[in-house]
Amino acid sequence: MQVVGVGPNPTRFLTIEAIERIARADLLISSESILREIDGLRVEAEIDLSDKEVVTWNGSVRETLTEYADSDPVVVARGDPTYMGVGRLASLLFDDVEIVPGVSSLQALTARFGRGFHEVEAHVNLHSEEDVEKVVESLGAGRTTAVLFGKVRPAKVVETIESVGLNVKVIAGERLWYPDERLATELHSLRNFSEFTVAIFEPDHVIETSLR
Repeated sequence: MQVVGVGPNPTRFLTIEAIERIARADLLISSESILREIDGLRVEAEIDLSDKEVVTWNGSVRETLTEYADSDPVVVARGDPTYMGVGRLASLLFDDVEIVPGVSSLQALTARFGRGFHEVEAHVNLHSEEDVEKVVESLGAGRTTAVLFGKVRPAKVVETIESVGLNVKVIAGERLWYPDERLATELHSLRNFSEFTVAIFEPDHVIETSLR
């Protein structure tokens, strides 16, 4: 199994290595949105998906990987597969996994603001509303925290941070490196950001807090 990262925007961040792996693949596993963007690069990158078997995520990522593991798939992942992504899961499930790195969403964000991603002390991937508590606890302990949104939108995190009285600084980006990219440096600005957002929250001071 190969897991290939394509950066925050595949049309701009596909590496030569990623292009070659995708072009040689017989079976691709990815999201519909990524596959559409890659298939649009037929001329520029000489990628043609018409002669490949294509599988999109449908339900459990773990189950999909397991079902096709013996078919030598190339799994195409947005950002970097090892940054809270499918690459780490694949490596835990199977012995023979090769990962091709890409630019992560965190790198894409810190580049926009001239920050170092090594400054981040904690990372939270919001799979459910229960994960919002992890963000609050991390900030309450004084840790600069990166948050990947998804099923939980930024508005929920903003509401929770404000409700417990945390004072934080923030940098955030929605649809980074796309033409309609939006950036924010104010907490309230995140209320209307979509799930395609990554943010770094930095506490102004350490306070003890919990949702419990």
